[in-house]
Amino acid sequence: MTLDTRMVSMVLAENANEFITVKFLTKDNEERTYNGRLNVKKYLVGGERGRKAADVLKKHNLIPMFVGKDGEKPKYKSFNLDRVLALKAGGRHIFGMGNEIV
Repeated sequence: MTLDTRMVSMVLAENANEFITVKFLTKDNEERTYNGRLNVKKYLVGGERGRKAADVLKKHNLIPMFVGKDGEKPKYKSFNLDRVLALKAGGRHIFGMGNEIV
């Protein structure tokens, strides 16, 4: 069972520059877990192409997240706000029945 989108967006806004862990369902209904940060702009290039990409993400209710590690190629991934199963941010664990993050 997915979490309420309003609650998830409030928790993400409160912890915008902190590390978070999010467990969600992909469009193929696979469970996936990302650990990273929101609002990282270090490796982004501005311009029209970046604005178009941001508009597409927003239109489809996708949240971009930086999941790269030091010494590796930087990686940005995204997850759908409507399909979040569990969230760990700011010392809080938020999850539905049977969907806790291990």
